[in-house]
Amino acid sequence: MIKKIISILFLIFTIGCLYFMSKGLVGIAAAYALILFNVARVLMEVYASKLIVDKLTISDKYKEEIPRKVGHILITLITLPMIYYSFKNTIHLVIVPILGLFIGYVLLKTKFLEKTMSRIEGDSNLYSVFRLILGFLINAIISLIYPSYTIGVLLGTIAVGVGDPVACLVGKRFGKIIFTNRKSLEGFIGFILSTTLAMYIVSGIAIWKLLIIAVVGALAEFYSNDYDNMLIQLAVALSAVFII
Repeated sequence: MIKKIISILFLIFTIGCLYFMSKGLVGIAAAYALILFNVARVLMEVYASKLIVDKLTISDKYKEEIPRKVGHILITLITLPMIYYSFKNTIHLVIVPILGLFIGYVLLKTKFLEKTMSRIEGDSNLYSVFRLILGFLINAIISLIYPSYTIGVLLGTIAVGVGDPVACLVGKRFGKIIFTNRKSLEGFIGFILSTTLAMYIVSGIAIWKLLIIAVVGALAEFYSNDYDNMLIQLAVALSAVFII
């Protein structure tokens, strides 16, 4: 009964925030509140997914990868698009990711993730999020200077949110043709196809243009390692400016 009441209250809170987001300064405050609430929800979902996979009889590589990808997908397909649509072409598009980096720094210093995950997993996830947010922040700054770059912010976010997890999971599950950097041809193709489809659903831009952009993103993912979350966004956004 208590869980149902809490769920209803959260639903009312979310609907209320969405309603007030069109009401000037109150709308800005509501958008910030909704985004902050969503960030907290992402942390809870990542922790919940870890508890679930720890009980499953699956390979350790999947137990390590799944919680990280859950957070990755929730941030890039819900939180960052929420920021984009709420604050497009405003200074808040830059302020919010800066606040996100600050919150991440606090979590790192307080060792919050070490209490829910192992030290290695916690730090790895957090630094991955840092690079993810940093890529979004750089794109957001450029979009404020060059408004034509704005669509690239969204496409870059979609690419890293869909293509990167698909490339990883497809490569681990079906990868047969492995390159020297331990990435697979199957994962590379999975990135291109999934990213093209996702960007088309969101933007409706011509498929052939999005296919070229997706190939650029896949190359960025292929040749980058620890910084792929940032470089994919930058590569996709930059290529979108010239191709669209």
